[in-house]
Amino acid sequence: MSRKFVSGSMSFALLGTLLLAIGGITVLVSEPVVSAETLRPEVAKPLQAARMLYQDHRYKDALASVAQAEAVPGKTPYENDVIAQMGGAAAVAAGELAVAAREYGFLIQSGRQPVAEQQKMMAALASLAYQQGNYAQAAQWGQRYQGVGTGDPHMRTLLAQSYYMANNCDAVEKALQPAMNAEGRAGSAPVVDDLKLLGSCYQKQENNHGYIAVLEQLVEYYPTPVYWGELLDRLQADPKYSGRFELDVYRLRRATGSLNSADDYMQMAQLAILAGHGAEASSVVTQGVDSGVLGKGADAGRVQRLKSLATKTAARPLPTATAGNGPALIEAGFDEALSGRYLQGIGLMETGLAKGGLADVNEARLHLGIVYYLAGQKAKALNVFGAVTGDGEAAALARLWNLAVRGG
Repeated sequence: MSRKFVSGSMSFALLGTLLLAIGGITVLVSEPVVSAETLRPEVAKPLQAARMLYQDHRYKDALASVAQAEAVPGKTPYENDVIAQMGGAAAVAAGELAVAAREYGFLIQSGRQPVAEQQKMMAALASLAYQQGNYAQAAQWGQRYQGVGTGDPHMRTLLAQSYYMANNCDAVEKALQPAMNAEGRAGSAPVVDDLKLLGSCYQKQENNHGYIAVLEQLVEYYPTPVYWGELLDRLQADPKYSGRFELDVYRLRRATGSLNSADDYMQMAQLAILAGHGAEASSVVTQGVDSGVLGKGADAGRVQRLKSLATKTAARPLPTATAGNGPALIEAGFDEALSGRYLQGIGLMETGLAKGGLADVNEARLHLGIVYYLAGQKAKALNVFGAVTGDGEAAALARLWNLAVRGG
């Protein structure tokens, strides 16, 4: 500490800042820089000792020295401020939440601290309270932090986590949703930890709709096979799910890397064979074997039989596509594309859509979008998926395929 005596008094000049890293949040609490106001020697001496002890990481001893300064009678407002600054910093570092709250609370209530400094103190108190498991007090300081100025994403998360640990999921949603909505309007990604926290709350509340909405944001902004697998599991577990588009769900699993288990591969291959798409079935089985998921132990014979059946199905003559028959053109084109002949398949399917007469135009568009994706024509895939209308399963799947294409 640098010091100078002025008419029997001591000036407490700023030498730096106190860096507090609490619960992953870094807080800088600065001592006031003043030249006109001074500390009397009887106050300055124990505070100088406290600073030295603080720098030596002897925080409890530093607090004892601060207490000596606090015991001096007739202190000026400036002296009280400097004592509280030093006491608050030492208390936070020592893990003394009650002392830190008293010291920083005094500074905050005094109104003499800039808003930015108040926020740093509130952040330190919220972080310390959370670290000590005092979630109610952590939430209280987090709320006060947000009430005095621009919010910080880390503090928003800490506030929401405090609510979560206190089993107050309604407050978690209220704390996170406005900022997440604003991020969405601005076209920026929500904070991944906020999404996970909100999703966990929805799980606790058994709010399947809310949880699926969170999963959709996770696969849009932070796509992983795990998130995709969980989302598609939820889709298939929905009581309203008919299973009519089961094979298309497996196609989406495959595209997003969430086709993982032997049962997944076997089920997709069997569904493809039943639909007459032997080449697709054969490709699925080959992928499962190559990845080491299929063909092991007792399943080896079953896998070989499935592979043979897929090969036989693929060898069957493709359906004849009559020029004026829209449904036949769609069916033939889809099978051509799933056999790897994308250009031919796309041409047939586009012609079939133009001819019309389809029982379900949304299903045809969904399948054309999948083919565009498989052919690497992502822009066209997005356009076609966007043209799938209504609120049925085809539209729901098209929306998910849209997310997969944009995230892939």
